[in-house]
Amino acid sequence: MSPSPLVLIVDDVADNREVYAEYLRFRGYRTLEAATGSDAISTVRRHRPAVVLLDLRLPDINGIEVSRQLRATCEGSGAKIIALSACVFPDDVAGALESGCHAFLQKPCLPDAVVSEIERLLR
Repeated sequence: MSPSPLVLIVDDVADNREVYAEYLRFRGYRTLEAATGSDAISTVRRHRPAVVLLDLRLPDINGIEVSRQLRATCEGSGAKIIALSACVFPDDVAGALESGCHAFLQKPCLPDAVVSEIERLLR
């Protein structure tokens, strides 16, 4: 039996990470958390998660740059990146998708919607 998929939750707000992590574990996923873009990049390199939930507003490196760096340096990881943001202007969504994100979800986003998107991307 293979282990359940590993999901990295990247958000500078601890409460946001905790809500998604708790619900994802309840749904059978393994989780890791990162509060900064640089932590996210090093965590992906070390642990190779199946999915990265990526807030676009981070204190050190914005999520679009994190996505670009993950695509450039961690392409072999196969991680699916889901951008989560309250910034939903067309340029924000397009920038996230052009940077390498596989999907974009608007905050606030119910945990069930996150799980549905994860399941869609992992099919």
